Amino acid sequence: MRPDIPLKEYEKLTTRDVYFVVEPIAQKIEAGKIDDAINMLACLTLWFLDQIESGKLEPQKARDSYFLLHIYLTDNYPGDILGEEAHDLIYEGTFLHEYGKDFGPDIAFMRKLASRLLAST
Repeated sequence: MRPDIPLKEYEKLTTRDVYFVVEPIAQKIEAGKIDDAINMLACLTLWFLDQIESGKLEPQKARDSYFLLHIYLTDNYPGDILGEEAHDLIYEGTFLHEYGKDFGPDIAFMRKLASRLLAST
């Protein structure tokens, strides 16, 4: 299973730090190791949320990682290759730039999804 557009092409469209966060997840997907990719996404989410809540990470950086992953998956894999809950987690993560606002992401929901994903892999 190989994508039509290799992740390396997306490196030109984003900052290196965001690219390097998403790259290991994309490599697992490309290798067909979907459970590993889901597990990495869930762990990354929990880490992101802890870092954001402690003020150590700008929500925009985390948002950019989810957005790159979303674009990569949309461009290359029809449907929800990671499953509905992972898709929902990625989608919610694309709103992290609105963290702390009434219409921002539901952090509790993100934690719940990430925890369920970890329990299922």
